[in-house]
Amino acid sequence: MRFSGLSRRVVLLAAVAVVVGTDAMAAETPAPPVRRDFHDAETGLAFTVPPALVLGERRGHPGHDFVVNVDSPDLPRAGTSKSLCGVGVKTQPEEVQAFDQATLTSPEMIEETMESMRTTLGFMGRIEAIDPVDFGAGVRGVATIVIPHLGPDHANVRQYIAIAETPAYRISLSCATTAAAIDKARPLFDALVGTLRIENAR
Repeated sequence: MRFSGLSRRVVLLAAVAVVVGTDAMAAETPAPPVRRDFHDAETGLAFTVPPALVLGERRGHPGHDFVVNVDSPDLPRAGTSKSLCGVGVKTQPEEVQAFDQATLTSPEMIEETMESMRTTLGFMGRIEAIDPVDFGAGVRGVATIVIPHLGPDHANVRQYIAIAETPAYRISLSCATTAAAIDKARPLFDALVGTLRIENAR
C-alpha cells in the first residue's frame, strides 16, 4: 500500500509548526521548580527534555491537538520564533488509525516519508540533512535540517523537523536555531526526539 498522501500531509503540518511564533513566558516571572518530564493523560504524549533544555508551556495550535514549548537558556532562537522548539501531537485520521505501529514505521514508510520531505520541504528551503531517527517506545521516524529560502535572516536559520507516526497520533518536533548553533543543538534535539512517545500506543 502506498502512503504518498499521508507522507505529504505529515511534512506540511510539521513544517508549519516551525515558522509559527510562540508565546514566551515573561522574563520577570520567578522561575518555577525545574520540570523535565511532560505527560498528557488524555493523549498519552510523554517526553523528557535534556538538562540543557527547558520545558515550557502547553498551548493550542492550528493543525495540532496541542503544542508544548521547549526552550534553552543557551541556544539562540532563529527567525520569528519566540521559543526554540515545539513538540506537537495530532490525532490521526481514521484511515491511519487502521494501521498498526509496525506498518507505520516500516522501512517502506520511512523511505517514502523521506522522499516526500525532500520534495515538499525542497520548495521551502534547502535540505541540509535528512535521516531516519529513533523516537521513544521503539517508534521510528525521520528528522531533517532545512535552510529556509524566505524569512528574516533566512540564510542564517537552521530548521530542525522530526516526525513520527503512531496509530493514534502523529508526533512532531520543530525547532529553529542559527547556523552557528546547529552543531551544538542537533544532539540535544535528537536526544529529545528519542524520548517522544505515545504511552500505551498499540
